Amino acid sequence: MIEFRNVSKDYPSGTHALNNVSLKINDGEFVFIVGSSGAGKSTFLKLIMSEEKLTKGEINVDGIRLSKLRRRKVPYLRRKMGIVFQDFRLIEKMSVYDNVAFAMRCVGANNKTIKERVPYILKLVGLGSKIKSKPSQLSGGEQQRVSLARALVNNPEIIIADEPTGNVDPEMSHEIIDLLSEINKQGTTIIIVTHEHDLVKEFGKRVIEIHKGKIVHDTMLEETSVEDIELISSYDQDIADDELSPLLKLDEESPDDVEELSFEESAPKEEVIEPPKSKVDQAVENIDKIVEEIESDNKEDLIHTVKLDPAKIRRIMAEEEKKKKQDAAVDSVIDSLNTNT
Repeated sequence: MIEFRNVSKDYPSGTHALNNVSLKINDGEFVFIVGSSGAGKSTFLKLIMSEEKLTKGEINVDGIRLSKLRRRKVPYLRRKMGIVFQDFRLIEKMSVYDNVAFAMRCVGANNKTIKERVPYILKLVGLGSKIKSKPSQLSGGEQQRVSLARALVNNPEIIIADEPTGNVDPEMSHEIIDLLSEINKQGTTIIIVTHEHDLVKEFGKRVIEIHKGKIVHDTMLEETSVEDIELISSYDQDIADDELSPLLKLDEESPDDVEELSFEESAPKEEVIEPPKSKVDQAVENIDKIVEEIESDNKEDLIHTVKLDPAKIRRIMAEEEKKKKQDAAVDSVIDSLNTNT
């Protein structure tokens, strides 16, 4: 579940990208995010991925409060997500197989699992025969399918697609949304940013429209279909406030009123039983709490201040350092992809 509570994002340049945004996306939903250029769509996605820090408010992703999330914990958050980019961000020197396998290697998957999983996912997206091809040998639609396979391969809980149909023809656009719809039926949450309003209306999913950093339409809250509303970004011009959705008028209420109107109590969710934590993980978590309390990141100092066996703490620190290196590999995916685009 993704929840925004009175979220604002301001940039040093003075740009107010989001203004007091409140919404909730439940597990297993399929949501289109629409809006004109500069409306705040990209910022919305970057905040969910913790690529940007919010200015005010709170964002909760699957129980994780992003305002409190430490940088070194961001890779754990992103393991829950699969990202599909408009410009594909494939590594040209790698084959289709290796582009997809790369995402698995970065999270520490073993070779046996990779060899079983990658061909299966490529067949799922219709690229079983292209496994040895290089990205330059594929059409735009096929490259986007590789990008989608890479997002799917680690079985994420959430798929975020930023203009996934922006560089493909209309027929392929439908095929990609159809494929994402099928994935959604398996319980995966799908969030798609797009400017293709005809596509949005055809599929009839929930639509959230952002205009000048504010939510001006949400078909779920309005209890209306997207066919019955006129999307502001479809004609991309300034309009008077009294022509906007009533949702925008929530900003005139007090913060408490906004929260009450935007977040009705949902039906109780079935309790999820998490596997027990290892002794090492529990010990590291306890030390992290102590570190936060004394406002220090230097765990070495704790050896002299906490009444625990110094040798044991050092062993815990060594285990955590090993995990940090593995997590760093996850971040390297993004860096490597950016370098090769």
